[in-house]
Parts: sequence; structure tokens; C-alpha cells
Amino acid sequence: MKDQLIDKLRVAVSEDISKECQVVYILAESRKLLEKYPPDPAPFAFKIYCHWALHIDLTNPGTTEIFLQRVDKFVESFVARNTSILLASNAEILEENQMFYEFAFWDTFRKQFQEFLKAYGLPTALCDEDKRWHDFLRYYARVIEDGSLCCGAKVKRGAKVKRLRFVEKVIVEKGRPRPTNNSAPFDLAWHIVLLDGRALTVDVSAADLPDGSPRLVHGIKLH
Repeated sequence: MKDQLIDKLRVAVSEDISKECQVVYILAESRKLLEKYPPDPAPFAFKIYCHWALHIDLTNPGTTEIFLQRVDKFVESFVARNTSILLASNAEILEENQMFYEFAFWDTFRKQFQEFLKAYGLPTALCDEDKRWHDFLRYYARVIEDGSLCCGAKVKRGAKVKRLRFVEKVIVEKGRPRPTNNSAPFDLAWHIVLLDGRALTVDVSAADLPDGSPRLVHGIKLH
């Protein structure tokens, strides 16, 4: 079974990406490998992006726990600053920016996808070459065009998950598109529903500066 999955993926990732169905197939087969023969450590971000292309509502703590804990920590820092008029430390700002950067610029997705392919002895040109990667992301964006990724804190009875202090669920939606040669193919809109009934909306915009360096902007609104 493992060899069959690897052989199918080898063919799929070696082809030029020109259709949405290719992206769905690659991520579906990748997820099968991840679930049946998981590498160590597990590529968390890559699993999230696989699920986003195939599902819209994630409640399995094995899939969402790390992500939700990071968001919960961000919310705790943001709420503390806005209720106590505290200034964020450089370390807090750096950590927050890193979380949004990883998702907005898809660096973690790309890196973990590359490491996943290497772990199973598969060709990595899809992730190594900028053009091929941008083609993949362009069709991935079309796959998730009309859907959102919902990660909820509520899990099945008996599942063990660290309790969140602030976050009930996080909904991530695709925002406006960016130029095809941009590091990030589209913006992201985060809707963070809090346990106290309030919500945080975070609009994350990523773009390349004229010198090629990345620039990340995120606007946050508590309501």
C-alpha cells in the first residue's frame, strides 16, 4: 500500500500543474501517506493545508491543537494590551508576526511539503522551483476559492486536548488575489471567535517590496 501511494505521488508531483484536480489529487494522496505512515515530526502546517483543500470543518485535536494554541496565545497577548493599555514586547510582536507570516507567505507550507517529499524519496522540484510552486499555489487558491477553513476548540468526547483560554474557533478565508509572481497568491481573512462571545477579525496582507523582500501587514479589530 505504501509503495503504491508513493508511486502514484511520484508521477503526480513530477507533472506540470495546470488543473485544480491535480492539486486535489496530490494533497489527497499526501494526506493518506501522512495518516497511514506519518513521519516524525509530523508536518503540522502541511497537514492543515491538505485538509483545507479537502474539508472545511476541522475538529480533530491532532490536526488543530497546535494551531489553536498559537492563536490562543496571540489573542491573550492582544487582549491584555488592549484592556490594560500595555505595549507589546519585541518578542511578542515577532512571535505574532511569525504566525501570520507563515500562513500569509506560505513559507511553512512550502518547506514542510518539500520535507515531506524528501522523507518518502519523492522528487522535490514542485517545491524547489519558484515557477512550479507558484503554479501549484495558483490552482490551490482556486480549490479553496469558495470555502473557509474552520478549526474548532470543541472535540469528540474522550479526546485529550489542552484547554484554550480565549478561543472557541478560528475561521480562515481566502481574501483578495495578488499578482501571479507575488510570494503570496492571495490575502487571508481570519475570524477568531472568542469564548466570551466577542470576535477578532484579522486581515492579513502579504506583498513583495520592489527589492524582492517580503512585507506583511495585518489589521486587527476586536468587536
